Amino acid sequence: MATLELIPPRGASITCFGSMEEMFLYSPELHGFGFSENADWYRVSESKTPVDERIAADGAFENVRDWRSQLTLSWSLWYRGGSRSEVRASRNLLNAIAATGQPVTVRFTDEDEVTERSVSIRAVQPDDDRGQLAYRFTITAIAPDPVRYGQLQTYPNIGVPASGGGLVFPLGSGAGYWDFGADGSSGRVALTNDGTTDAFPGIAVTGGLSGGFVIADQTTGKRVVFQRTIPVGSVVTIDQRTGAALIDGQSDVSGQITSWDFFSIGPGETHIIQFSPLGVVTGTPTATLTIQSAYV
Repeated sequence: MATLELIPPRGASITCFGSMEEMFLYSPELHGFGFSENADWYRVSESKTPVDERIAADGAFENVRDWRSQLTLSWSLWYRGGSRSEVRASRNLLNAIAATGQPVTVRFTDEDEVTERSVSIRAVQPDDDRGQLAYRFTITAIAPDPVRYGQLQTYPNIGVPASGGGLVFPLGSGAGYWDFGADGSSGRVALTNDGTTDAFPGIAVTGGLSGGFVIADQTTGKRVVFQRTIPVGSVVTIDQRTGAALIDGQSDVSGQITSWDFFSIGPGETHIIQFSPLGVVTGTPTATLTIQSAYV
């Protein structure tokens, strides 16, 4: 059965189950939230690139690229409770999610895949329940980023590059077999985008690093360079899609990015990503890379 989840940044979430509306509303044994269709989910947003008409010839000049606008989403849903107190609690929950003041994650699961979007809830319009235990309501939302994203893939604890220990001499000494010493670290990871449009990996790096770090896409040659001291225990995160950089989730340090050569991974592609420190290394700094396959 398909499900539609509304997940706020804090507080309780809502899970709506796909079902025939008449069965859900008029079957006393069925309680909870439901929806009938999600037609807007797979819609491509309109182009926002202006058309430049040719004055002295037929047609218009060709656009180098069509850029997409934000996507408006609308759902017709309903709720059925077991008591009037449950109905009242469901309305309060709806209002709390709508008034959170922050983006809400909407995750849709059907027979084929699980994808999600970050949306702004623009309106929640419930019908009058007339004292009954069931009511209908409509939610309208805007997705500033019109792309659908798959489940988050996380690649943590990528260490700084380090050579291995090498063979221990004399051969066969110590443990009685050939001992190659401690394992080295390449500082690399392979990221794959299984989607249908470009996906931008997320970056998070921990201290201590006296000069910052470099995250390089070895496949394309693009590099993101961050030059600032990162103390032990602090974390710098970079959103490559927006260019925003934060330290410890609070202070904006976007100005410390000295190479803005942000990289994306194309549909069906796998790229090798390299983490390299700048300056003196203190403790055990690591990089965490994340990616969500992107779909249109």
